[in-house]
Amino acid sequence: MLQLRLHTPSSAERLGWDISWCAPAETIDPTPFLSDNVLLLTNGIGLNIEDQRTWSAYVERLVRVRVAAIAFGTGAAHRLIPPGLVRAATDLDVPLLEIPQSVPFLQVHRHVTNVLQIERYTAVNKSWELAQECAQLAASGAHLQAILDACASAVQGHLAIVDAAGAVIARSPSTAGLSATDLAASQVGNGSGSIPLPMGTGDSFHLVVRHAVTDHPSETLLAPATSILAVQLQAALHTTTHKEQELEVLLDQVPDWAGVALEEFTVSFRATGLDVEAPTLVLAAATRRRDLANAWWVRLLLQSRFCDVRVHVHSGVLYALAQGPLEGLDEDAATEDFLAACVRDLPSQPLVVAGPCRTIDELRLGAHQAGGMVGSLRAPTRAPHLGIRTLIASTASSGARAAAERLLAPVIAYDAAHTVNLLGTLEAFLENDALPSRSSAHLFIHRNTLAQRLKKVESLLQLSLSTLEGQATCLMALQIVRSGSEAVD
Repeated sequence: MLQLRLHTPSSAERLGWDISWCAPAETIDPTPFLSDNVLLLTNGIGLNIEDQRTWSAYVERLVRVRVAAIAFGTGAAHRLIPPGLVRAATDLDVPLLEIPQSVPFLQVHRHVTNVLQIERYTAVNKSWELAQECAQLAASGAHLQAILDACASAVQGHLAIVDAAGAVIARSPSTAGLSATDLAASQVGNGSGSIPLPMGTGDSFHLVVRHAVTDHPSETLLAPATSILAVQLQAALHTTTHKEQELEVLLDQVPDWAGVALEEFTVSFRATGLDVEAPTLVLAAATRRRDLANAWWVRLLLQSRFCDVRVHVHSGVLYALAQGPLEGLDEDAATEDFLAACVRDLPSQPLVVAGPCRTIDELRLGAHQAGGMVGSLRAPTRAPHLGIRTLIASTASSGARAAAERLLAPVIAYDAAHTVNLLGTLEAFLENDALPSRSSAHLFIHRNTLAQRLKKVESLLQLSLSTLEGQATCLMALQIVRSGSEAVD
């Protein structure tokens, strides 16, 4: 109908660029009036050029503003398309089309405009169909991940929700390699883009699109659904952050075995709004600066798997309590599924999962053990069912604490008088399984220095660190004293 003829060996990929609108322009530099993906219409009236370098500079300027193609009308100012323009467009991979004299520019403009209007109308309809699907998912109780998956399926690409710092807090599909580095390196176009989520608060989140395969602009297709994503994100964050004061009290009581009886601890747990009789997953995760995005991810993974979730940062550790598994899973299966998701999505996040704990006493032990373990980990880990340090801390009486302090008193007094750290040496030796090579490497001292220090400790304590009984005695004493100081703090 338009009788257009292609004069450049453009690839199918290059010819597949979207056209945003038509722009008639007859100047040597029309770029101030152009935008991405425009179809430039020109008769070449102002392009009486003979120098090839001038043609190349003309096309280079069009490339910088990402012109989709040049449509050159012959017959008015040029009988044929200038060879210099053909060479420049070929070299710079810009499709060059010829509009014959028999076809008015207005006809080309009207055709492109009509096609764009039809495409936009179709895209808007599809976008509201997607929004309706997402709304139905939300109404049925689906969580953020399910809605994000539906959006990723609609654009046949990769999606990520990122915070103001560019950190990824959710993605779809789960196998998508979307990291902060990947997103920083991405370019607009070629199925990529960024859409702000209308949070309605001071929080700033964006939906980033990568590798979308769709006949419509991904921003247009996803725009209505972003409102539902924002609502679900708000719900997820609210679900995991309320009852802050009650959680702070509960976590303060965890290590205070002597001062807080189980009955009082039970009352504090009930104040968080969780069910005392229900099995509970307990989690502790590191909250270092580089792990902040992972902390958001942990919240969303929990919220997508459990009905009731409580999250609170206490003494630099993120603690979470979760009850009521979703998707028909029992407590054990939901816990394993959550841990598997953490291993898959957050392989380098220090994180400990305990439970499901079926009694308040077990929950208190699990929270204490998880919090104590997380500082020495580099990956998601399940807490053992019984930890000797937690067991010692929970069962030590006031008499045991006094005896432990008396046992260690000579070492503490020697450290104060001689400005050395024999107590720290003893702790490092026991934490490294009483292995001299590992202990000396941990302390950055020579093995001979370690041996001299341990010999001095033995003389002060009047026991042997080469026997299991001596090592166990010191381990219990250190843990009892440490748990007592934690309770005071």
